[in-house]
Amino acid sequence: MTFPMPPNEVERLQALRRLKILDGALPAGLDRICAAAQGLFQVPVVLMVFLDKDVAWIKSGTKPGLVEAPRHLSFCNYTVMHDEVFVVPDTGRDGRFVSHPYVNADPPLRFYAGAPFVTEPGIRIGSICIVDHVPRDFTPRQMNLLSNLARITVDELWLHHVEETGLAPSSQPLPPLRSPLLDFQIEPSITSQQVRAARGLVNWSVRELAEAAGVSPMTVKRIEASDGTLSVRDRSAKSVRAALEQAGVEFVFAAGSEPGVRPR
Repeated sequence: MTFPMPPNEVERLQALRRLKILDGALPAGLDRICAAAQGLFQVPVVLMVFLDKDVAWIKSGTKPGLVEAPRHLSFCNYTVMHDEVFVVPDTGRDGRFVSHPYVNADPPLRFYAGAPFVTEPGIRIGSICIVDHVPRDFTPRQMNLLSNLARITVDELWLHHVEETGLAPSSQPLPPLRSPLLDFQIEPSITSQQVRAARGLVNWSVRELAEAAGVSPMTVKRIEASDGTLSVRDRSAKSVRAALEQAGVEFVFAAGSEPGVRPR
């Protein structure tokens, strides 16, 4: 079967390689995201698919033992063509898929929805997809929920990559943590755990927090990948804190307990 090919396929594959997603175990959080999606959408199958040159690798999902498929058969090929959620309410009535082996299998794949993993503008390395054996509708609200799960997954992948390698996806080393030339303040008031928890409270992606704070996504990712006290410029930490407080988060520093966050 033929399938669409992104115009930036070479760059897309390079991004996949840089993140080392195919090289080993991925964070356990991906399995929890799949389980949450299965309960949220009430579907029998949830998969996280990463498109290599010839293989669609399934790195997490609700079908144990299913680890790969020929790329030319993957619905994810269509999902990675755009940033939006790709939905096929009834594959049996869609001319692109009516003769597809999965659609004519037992049980058949009759409904598909996939949200792409966008790692940088225009680069989509795979998708989280949900599948059902009967046709079904998919509302705009459900599309938004699936898209949010894809963005959370990308955050998990990036943080895992940094924790495992100490490198950003560009494969460039992070700046030294204690360089006077960069004017770092080693002990700002908020902690990395507080920032991660606060971002969860307001349901922001890394990119959304970066935009609200006026800092780079790299700064937010570095903050969240640290093991406690932040090692970033003082003004960056203050900007991140101010953006989260404006969004309704209160940072709590109680004597004798770990710093925390709570809704205002």
